[in-house]
Amino acid sequence: MKESKILEKIDKKSSVELLRKLIRIITTNPPAEEIRLARYVADFLRKCGLKTELLPFGDKRANVAARIKGTGEMPSLIYSAHFDTVPVGKIPWEFDPFSGVVHENRIYGRGAADMKGGMAAMMKAAQILAQSKVSLKGDLILAFTSGETSDLVGAWKLIRAKKLVDAGAVLVGEPTELNVYTAEKGALWLKTTTYGKTAHGSMQEYGENAILNMIEFLSKIKDFNFGVKPHPLLGRPTLSIGKISGGVLINIVPDLCEALLDVRYLPEQDPKELFSSLKEIGKPKVKMEIIGDPKPPVETDPNSPFAKTALEVVDKITGQKHQIGGAPYFTDAAVLANELKIPAVIIGPAKTWMTHQPNEYVEISNFLNAIKIYILFAMRYLGS
Repeated sequence: MKESKILEKIDKKSSVELLRKLIRIITTNPPAEEIRLARYVADFLRKCGLKTELLPFGDKRANVAARIKGTGEMPSLIYSAHFDTVPVGKIPWEFDPFSGVVHENRIYGRGAADMKGGMAAMMKAAQILAQSKVSLKGDLILAFTSGETSDLVGAWKLIRAKKLVDAGAVLVGEPTELNVYTAEKGALWLKTTTYGKTAHGSMQEYGENAILNMIEFLSKIKDFNFGVKPHPLLGRPTLSIGKISGGVLINIVPDLCEALLDVRYLPEQDPKELFSSLKEIGKPKVKMEIIGDPKPPVETDPNSPFAKTALEVVDKITGQKHQIGGAPYFTDAAVLANELKIPAVIIGPAKTWMTHQPNEYVEISNFLNAIKIYILFAMRYLGS
């Protein structure tokens, strides 16, 4: 069947309603309870004819792995997305964040951009490919995970369960505004602690203020020199102070202060060396430890056939010329691409800066174009 005939099968109403349904199933992390959405998605994909596995873990979490079987002439292609979203935050929203309101060509809601928009587009693409009985030379795998926003736990579960060993490439649907990203920064998360001595607030000379000790340290690292040139796609590494807490009562000199640091680093950098450099700056007053495992950077050759095919498809669907770019955030590709040693691209419908914002939305036109891109890319890369 011709590409144009298959793309004509995209139905705007049912596509929009699917995304609204995903938004209305709350999956904020915390509390990390994605199982209800995972069940809904697994049931949807089974009804579309995909060989689908619901893979629970923990009390209320699950991954979904679903396949459109190919002829086996090529390695499989992974379409990657995640169920979990960040919390809503304290700032009031214009619309109910879990209603999926449609307003002025936009679908609003927590997860509309990051990344239920990408997930819904992949689901509709898979539905149309399966119903059209498109013959692919390799399997198309939908690998949907829980726990991406914090520690990539779902992606690690899929790897360790060997659900993706036959994969040859991965496309992630995170927000790029339909640009093609072939690189992403790594993430190093640090917990820093300063200590002091309690005393009465009116007699602070008898104590030591742990908060002031933390302020002194943070002022030193505010303009930390990473000592590397900007990456052509990723720019410069960054350091953000994400959270700070300390003290007991207003009238007690604090004896403890904690701050959480978010370091985003480039492919050429070693997270252990970054940790050592920051730890040295903090001596002797600052205790520092790494939170979890560093999320390694991802870098795919932008001139590879995989990346070039992605760019050609995006240009065709959007009618615009695009340049390869890079993501400042991490994705499940940090695990999938690095562990499977496969190329990765990121293409998603929402604006990159919309991630974690109040009044989060995705434009319907971009969402529908993402469905077209995912259909066409699977057909062209897997050689239908």
